[in-house]
Amino acid sequence: MTLSCERCKDEVFKYLSCDYCSRKICNNCIKSSARASKISRLVICKDCWGDLKKRERYKNKLTLPLKKAVATANR
Repeated sequence: MTLSCERCKDEVFKYLSCDYCSRKICNNCIKSSARASKISRLVICKDCWGDLKKRERYKNKLTLPLKKAVATANR
């Protein structure tokens, strides 16, 4: 069973969904992905990367676990 990428319409076998627009995207359309914590993974597509408000939310979610770790280490 093959699916198509909702951004570029290419045929894909495995997809990820963007956390900001909820589209199913292929690896070529992923602008950035990172592990926010041990169990959660953040993915942002190239279209959402161009929207500065969505990009700011993505970068803020990445720095939250780091800020918590530093705060608990300083106690």
